[in-house]
Amino acid sequence: MTPDRVAVLLIDWQERLFGAMPEAHRDRALRCATNMAWIARELEAPVLTSEQYPRGLGHTLPSLEATDAIEKVTFSAIQTEAFARKVHETGRDTILLTGMETHICVAQTARDLLAAGLSVYVVADAVLSRRTLDWRVGLDRMVADGARLITTEAAMFELIGRAGTPLFKEVSRRIK
Repeated sequence: MTPDRVAVLLIDWQERLFGAMPEAHRDRALRCATNMAWIARELEAPVLTSEQYPRGLGHTLPSLEATDAIEKVTFSAIQTEAFARKVHETGRDTILLTGMETHICVAQTARDLLAAGLSVYVVADAVLSRRTLDWRVGLDRMVADGARLITTEAAMFELIGRAGTPLFKEVSRRIK
């Protein structure tokens, strides 16, 4: 996994949906997704954002600093032509996937990304479902389909590749 091959997807990190997630997990997951978006931008990797039916679920949470979110009504973001086109236009072959809900929109997006021949890493601490069983089964399903699980910390350190730099110091500060 290298910055020149990676894109980060922020799947449906929306106001009303976020409020339905378990309070014990949502703030940490949002911090992890925010860190994934931040490191991607620092390394000049694309960050793409989807919004599932924003009239009903609201817009992307402000802390993610999303621009140009693509509205969708399909569960798989890749089934929305504009989003699929944006992923293709990045020219990236490795996707770091974050979002809600793990067992629905994230899992179906992963399935379609894998079918398109892309490598998919699901950032396990940056995906949420309302119920723990759905989150666990969603992760298991994506692994069975060929995705890999990774944590935010592991992904960030893999992307920067070395210690002793100002970026390393900032990553270290952010993961505490």
